[in-house]
Amino acid sequence: MDFNFSDEQNMLRDTVRKFAEKEIPPEVARDIDENDRFPHELLGKLCDLGFMGINIAEEYGGMGGNVVDEMIFFEELAKKLPVLAWAAGNIMLYGNAIIGKNGSEEQKKKYLPRLVNGELKFAFALTEPNAGSDASNIRTRAVFKDGHWVINGSKMFITGAGVSDIIVTNTRTAESRTRGITSFLVDAKSPGYSAKPIKMLGHKGSNTCEVYYDDVRVLPEDILGGEECVNRGWYQMMKLLNQERLVLSSCALGIGQAAFDYALNYAKEREQFGQPIGRFQAITHRLVEMATELEAARRLAYYAAWREINGLECVKETSMAKYYCAETAKKIALNGVQILGGYGYAMEYEAQRFLRDVLILSIGGGTTEIQKNIIGKQLGL
Repeated sequence: MDFNFSDEQNMLRDTVRKFAEKEIPPEVARDIDENDRFPHELLGKLCDLGFMGINIAEEYGGMGGNVVDEMIFFEELAKKLPVLAWAAGNIMLYGNAIIGKNGSEEQKKKYLPRLVNGELKFAFALTEPNAGSDASNIRTRAVFKDGHWVINGSKMFITGAGVSDIIVTNTRTAESRTRGITSFLVDAKSPGYSAKPIKMLGHKGSNTCEVYYDDVRVLPEDILGGEECVNRGWYQMMKLLNQERLVLSSCALGIGQAAFDYALNYAKEREQFGQPIGRFQAITHRLVEMATELEAARRLAYYAAWREINGLECVKETSMAKYYCAETAKKIALNGVQILGGYGYAMEYEAQRFLRDVLILSIGGGTTEIQKNIIGKQLGL
């Protein structure tokens, strides 16, 4: 098993890291966080540099990269500004990947080149007020009438729903829990579509919204995958799960690394009782544990990705990576706050932001508890 990155992947990491260091100094990240501002300008710069094409096939103008390339990209961005990684993830997962894996050939030709060029933003609308972890229980309904599908209902916690052009909307089109879901590519300009931002604890600027559909009319050609994919939405979603878990794992790794580096530098500089606090055994041991757990999480995530790109069964491994990386990064961020003491609780220091931003990663994309349920089934329990 080879854990070495290719020359191209090392170059990708260096390029993203240099971009993040130049374009996202602490004051920029703090401004976006304090003003709850969607990072339009930074996302535009990522698009201009071609990063949105990482996971799009070369025939549509992309780089033809795999999930390891995506993870490298997201890990580096998340170190500096997790909400930017979240915004880019909406495009790369719910635009590039969902169209690339499930779109009809006409949809691929229509959307993928424009996604590469940064002309479109996508959002993914699944969660509802009464359908979170129980995703197959959605009640937003689409009914075929007079040549259109008419959508009525609401969604909750939909990232980017107020700033995106296309909303991949999962609807109930038959009564079967998993065989009665259809995904539509809904134009956000459609009459009857609206999005209301929700104030969140972390990932400020994500434009996470409550979404409403009031007789939104959609053409049959805008069913994800084409008309033959009515009631196939659940199975289309399943194709993305391993990739989604790995991308979110890499975001957790990025935040965890940033929180660790911040605490380590503080421990080297802060003096108490005549010496840097990092020399006290209690702090030394805490930092050593943080470093070790972070390295273990990273190895698990990239091992799961190695299985994915080599076509090996990896549901268990990607679920392990998603839950372990999220929980490890959360623990590291909390320890970072503790190491900084009172400064860790002060808003002018970055430690508190790492903690606020990391908390969503054990909830979104399948909670830690759901990941454990999946792993249990894989173990035959």
